[in-house]
Amino acid sequence: MMPWLERPWQQLNTSFKAGRFHHAQLLAGLQGVGKLALAKGLADAILCENTSELLACGQCKSCALIAAQTHPDKLLVSSEGATIGVDEIRAIADFIYHSAQQGGNKVVIVHQAHKMTHSAANALLKTLEEPNAKRFLILTCDDVAQLPATIVSRCAKSDIAVQSEPQVRTWLMQQLGDYAEQPWINLFMSQPLKIEHWFETGQVEQINQLFHSIDTLNHAADVSQCVELLIKSPELVNEMGRFVQGRIKQALYDGADFAKITVAQQALVDFIKDHQQIPGLNLQLALLKLFTALKQALQ
Repeated sequence: MMPWLERPWQQLNTSFKAGRFHHAQLLAGLQGVGKLALAKGLADAILCENTSELLACGQCKSCALIAAQTHPDKLLVSSEGATIGVDEIRAIADFIYHSAQQGGNKVVIVHQAHKMTHSAANALLKTLEEPNAKRFLILTCDDVAQLPATIVSRCAKSDIAVQSEPQVRTWLMQQLGDYAEQPWINLFMSQPLKIEHWFETGQVEQINQLFHSIDTLNHAADVSQCVELLIKSPELVNEMGRFVQGRIKQALYDGADFAKITVAQQALVDFIKDHQQIPGLNLQLALLKLFTALKQALQ
């Protein structure tokens, strides 16, 4: 278990041993903090035939089925796209109301539940309102504000977050070795699995290029490079924003003109909002405007 997940696991384990474990658990926290890993660990423990705590024994028939990814009483609902649709959520009700093939518990994980459409959320609400014995739902969510209050109120919510940056740095060194010594690492200590993912997929090269562009700010060349990177990987706009925010903060610490800092900060807010809301946004023009404000703040 990743060290920063031990505290929320201990809290959940205490309620489990006391017989107070809620049938619907909501794990909320930043993307890349390990919510899905914790959810899968909880599901495995709930399905285990020998557990007295929230840890799977790894030896029973259920654990063997889990290891083979063929357990018939475990369902993972997720979406690589923008939304989780109503049909995917309705399938949960069918899954729950059928008898457990292994004769024990049944568990559903809804990963990134904030992606549910309005209709999907309403369908899930009906399931939450009619809990069945030995049936458990585990939801993960990057942003609770995007979930209907009616869903949140019917779940036991656990906040999943990094408590110790040195702890995370030690873990990253164990996973990545010297590669963990990147100049931008500190900006993402609250999302260690995101860092690991970038290295595993090779996307770290894009992250390095993006950081270098913002760090050196050679203007025309950097605008072109950022445009190229964001066209290829539009999901990196938030990372670029994090790098720009870092430069703005540093400029403020270094005594830069506060009025110019305010203009640069607003330019960043406008860029992120326009990128999200305006289809076909002229990236080159938008970035040029942002970089101009940033460069003026740094002078």
